[in-house]
Amino acid sequence: MKVRFITKIWHPNISSVTGAICLDILKDQWAAAMTLRTVLLSLQALLAAAEPDDPQDAVVANQYKQNPEMFKQTARLWAHVYAGAPVSSPEYTKKIENLCAMGFDRNAVIVALSSKSWDVETATELLLSN
Repeated sequence: MKVRFITKIWHPNISSVTGAICLDILKDQWAAAMTLRTVLLSLQALLAAAEPDDPQDAVVANQYKQNPEMFKQTARLWAHVYAGAPVSSPEYTKKIENLCAMGFDRNAVIVALSSKSWDVETATELLLSN
């Protein structure tokens, strides 16, 4: 069974690029007797309790461990942008708008700012290098 997120999500155990999920029951612990319910319950548990020491996305895991509050704000912003959740961080939204006004692609801006701890200067350098 292949399971992945098609909605972008900021989570240590889910690739922010591909949506691939780092969950043992989807890989080496898979058993033919597992049901869709089992898979969904396991995903729900993973979303509620990340495993940053076994990450799918090292950048997200590092932010999760080093700056939990920034991780939460970034995750909320991604939920707003990609899943329609309420606006959570006007400060982060303003940084996105400012870089988009310079002509950068919105998704690229969000990824750059998120991965560079919302530092506009280093995010801009990343955007210019691509």
